[in-house]
Amino acid sequence: MSFLDICELSVEGIPAVRLENEWLIVVVLVGKGADVWELIYKPLGIDLLMKTKSGLEPLHGRDLRSKPLTHYAKPYPGGWQELLPNRALFGGREIGHDREGESACVPWEFELRRNVAGEIAVRCRVALTESPLIVVKEFRLRAGKPELFVEEEVEGVGGWPVQFIWTQHPAFGEPLVDGSARISLPPGSRVFQALWYDAAPDSRALLSSFEEEVGKITLDNGRIKDLREAEQRRMDGDNCFVSLFGFEEAEVGIDNPRLGIRLRLMWDKETWPHLRYWSSNNEEMYTVALEPSNSRFSDIHDSLKHGEALTLHPGEKCSAWMRLRVERL
Repeated sequence: MSFLDICELSVEGIPAVRLENEWLIVVVLVGKGADVWELIYKPLGIDLLMKTKSGLEPLHGRDLRSKPLTHYAKPYPGGWQELLPNRALFGGREIGHDREGESACVPWEFELRRNVAGEIAVRCRVALTESPLIVVKEFRLRAGKPELFVEEEVEGVGGWPVQFIWTQHPAFGEPLVDGSARISLPPGSRVFQALWYDAAPDSRALLSSFEEEVGKITLDNGRIKDLREAEQRRMDGDNCFVSLFGFEEAEVGIDNPRLGIRLRLMWDKETWPHLRYWSSNNEEMYTVALEPSNSRFSDIHDSLKHGEALTLHPGEKCSAWMRLRVERL
């Protein structure tokens, strides 16, 4: 017998919407960025997303409508954010690393759809004030499906074209991520050491000089890491941030044989042809984040230089989709 439920609630004083079917519970923080805060796999009763130690506590009682955040990670609670714009240029202005991810810093308007044609949905909308963009995002669960469906549309507004980087930021954590977990990367992926490129004194260096193989990338401390393996948690483990490119199918995932489940994230490769891979292993955070993006570069000027920035003129729109599925191994 099918089951669907959707309701409003509050998390640390932040307005939220809870969607539920037989397999998944999804909590969306409509009062903060339309973040996916909880992604619970019901058969095991586990949350698949990472939370920091402080989580949402620093935001308790804060009205983000009158006092928005200035950066998506200050403070960083974990979960799944929308980084839009990740970086941007428009009308002589630049959104840089100090103000990235406005979409995750403010409340969104929302509308519920209750059990229409065997599915439930929350449709979220925000008009950014720092960047000339309007974003519409819909989260859906269908009866009997262990899948979260996400559809988005971004529109350029105002008097200038906007050139930008658009990145998703889902961070997965324990118990899905542990020493037994394997990371399924898109076949054909190559690694681009984006942070090395940022620090390169000679910007004319060939891009190929910053490339490595997924099975043996070099960390800042010189250690070699296989991106396909999740390491056992440590209090003083290594951090890793790289970009993946060159793959044909936009699908990534995490397999956990101890739990007997696999997670798969699929997305619109035309909009997000790259994947950012971030892992952290220390006392504060233990996570593997798999982040679809339109650019492998951190800087908007580098993205423009190499033809990886998105551009919207006033009135133009760009759409994209994602699908996250959880199933037994």
